Amino acid sequence: MFRKFTLIWVIMVLPLAVIMFGCGDDEASPSGPIGGPDDTLSAEWDITIQNSGVELTLQEVFFDPVSGNGWIVGNEGLILHTTDRGETWEKQDSGETVTFYSAHFVDENEGWIVGDGGIVIHTADGGTSWEKQNSGVTEQLRGLFFANSSEGWAVGKGGLIIYTRDGGNSWDPQASGVNLDLEAIHFAPPPPGEVVVDHGWVVGLNATIRVTTDGTRWTKQVPSRDLTDEPLYGVFFANENKGWAVGKLGPAILNSSNGGQVWGSSAAVAAGNKNLYDIFFINAANGWAVGSGGKILHSPDGGLWQGIETEVTKGVTTPLWGVSFVDVSEGWAVGDVGVILHIKQVQ
Repeated sequence: MFRKFTLIWVIMVLPLAVIMFGCGDDEASPSGPIGGPDDTLSAEWDITIQNSGVELTLQEVFFDPVSGNGWIVGNEGLILHTTDRGETWEKQDSGETVTFYSAHFVDENEGWIVGDGGIVIHTADGGTSWEKQNSGVTEQLRGLFFANSSEGWAVGKGGLIIYTRDGGNSWDPQASGVNLDLEAIHFAPPPPGEVVVDHGWVVGLNATIRVTTDGTRWTKQVPSRDLTDEPLYGVFFANENKGWAVGKLGPAILNSSNGGQVWGSSAAVAAGNKNLYDIFFINAANGWAVGSGGKILHSPDGGLWQGIETEVTKGVTTPLWGVSFVDVSEGWAVGDVGVILHIKQVQ
């Protein structure tokens, strides 16, 4: 059981601790505002710090949009869980000590987590208990997506893609056509009236983008920008046509309106020249991206990106690794030294 602190301690002390501990493995990040006067939006959003009870790196956050339950995964086998939208976060016993990088739940009960050493763990009771599954690989797994309780994919080191059709009881490799590290994977929801999830994308180092339209065969896509060795860290598709990718792209975010056949880019001035590590859209218009220096960017229309700055974010200069929203007005971002930021639209 971890210690619980008062809200006053969390608000006053944790931002100072974030500054003192620095940026971990990330590049040095300047303090101060994350955007300029023309690209910073603060009046419509309130950001508060929630108490994680740890000082470990938090790698990813996932919220079930139906129940509102959330999970955070991180270093040293850490799993945090909330049933009250982050008012309290409690540890779940993973039985592992490796770093977890990604989590995905198909409902409030069933989910999976992947990480170092090819580890995959599964729960059917919301994380009260976790069991290890045999992935058949030992490479680091960085990204994870499940279409339903049966079909799922994980990606990782050396172009690795593995697939399960039985809820993780068995995993099979799929050919990615690349030996570069893959960082993230996302599948688009099916069109209205359909149930099959088969359009997916993976991204990775050297601007790698791969797409599948049947969940099995992966082919190459190329950004229209002149990208060579720039890494891509996150990808998200709101539907089979409209998607985005983030990475070490300077003040830009990749986007596509035709399933990745053509990739353009949108200006993201508030990103500066730092990395963006994760991206999340609640629908085809409302999206969020997070990254180095505590950067938080918001798009109200899927194309225009603005920096979000409050008194709290001014004190957070370490990287944010993950972001997730339950609806258009409420979400969370997580990062180094146990930082959890609760983002809520001001009514």
